[in-house]
Amino acid sequence: MTDIKEIKLVDVKNNSNIINNLNSIYKLWGYEEVSPSFINTLETIKGRGVIDENQVVGIVSNNALCLRPEMTTSIVKLSSTRLINKKRPIRLFTNGMVFDKKNNKNSIKLQEKLQSGIELIGYDTKSPEIEVINILFDAIDNINLKDDCNLCLLVSTTKIMDLILYKYKNNNFEEIKKSLVNFDQDNLCKLEIDEDDKYILKDLLFTRGEPTEILKKLKTIFGTSRTLDDLNFLFETLSKISNRYGVKLQLDPTFQPHLNLYEGIVFQLIGDNGKNKSVIAKGGRYDELVRFFSPNEKIFNGIGFTISVDTLRNFIKEEKTDKKKILLMFKDSYLLEKGMNEQKVQQKRGNIAVLHLNPCDDLTKANQIMKENNCSEILWVN
Repeated sequence: MTDIKEIKLVDVKNNSNIINNLNSIYKLWGYEEVSPSFINTLETIKGRGVIDENQVVGIVSNNALCLRPEMTTSIVKLSSTRLINKKRPIRLFTNGMVFDKKNNKNSIKLQEKLQSGIELIGYDTKSPEIEVINILFDAIDNINLKDDCNLCLLVSTTKIMDLILYKYKNNNFEEIKKSLVNFDQDNLCKLEIDEDDKYILKDLLFTRGEPTEILKKLKTIFGTSRTLDDLNFLFETLSKISNRYGVKLQLDPTFQPHLNLYEGIVFQLIGDNGKNKSVIAKGGRYDELVRFFSPNEKIFNGIGFTISVDTLRNFIKEEKTDKKKILLMFKDSYLLEKGMNEQKVQQKRGNIAVLHLNPCDDLTKANQIMKENNCSEILWVN
């Protein structure tokens, strides 16, 4: 059984408004729009093993062709083919559907998700994430959000996990990593490792919060490292940006993304209205993906984010339009041409004008037609 939901008309309208607002910001930052194919080969979709084959929606029996579960892989491949001669860095943005598949016991659940995002590839700088996260904040700030969104940017890096797990390379490495990522305290307790180490690992499960304080704690445990120094530099810069946009920053050492797409900085923008938390956007660095598709690149770095438009839609205020929506009606058919002319006059004034093409001389019926068309008034053409 397949579960596919139709999108309501009002949601389509809101999605369109959100996409237009986001695109206007991307363009101001110098990003160009691309439109990667909905259909890709399985080889492209899987990239360097970042996507589980069971998660993709195949459109032929052997899954040789698939619908994209995310857009980054396709865009990185695009940068290595049609855009191979384009001067670096490449700044791209895109909007479109991605397709998610979940296998249950007796059914397959398919979901279409509307996403919008950017990719910055080949930027010769220490911290390209500063530009990308700045754009994310700017783009979200351009949306008319509700007052109780309480935005928080959750940041981590896969290198912190490498730091934590370094001493366990030959001792329960995968089990420890799985327990940390899945927040599985019970499984950690069952592992046959040193009790002091076990205490530290369990403590790290609950270690998240204000970045400066978390970094101090990590330095106490693991000592000075380039990973922690780089994070300190990043947060010193990001804190100034986040304060400007009213977004809270949080560092979570054990946070790892669902897809094995990113290596390095990973982040999620979370909205919290007090009742539930939702991931509005997510992103990170994928330097190795760039290396996989473009082994001859001079600069192996790439970073981007995707915004879930469907999730963001739940956080926007209901828009009130000042435009009138007028129903134009006439009683005799010879007035049709005059009605068409009046429609253009009203539209030039900025009003929404709907012309009823059939004559009507029944006031009750006219009012019913006005309600059916969600118009606020009737203008009779004489």
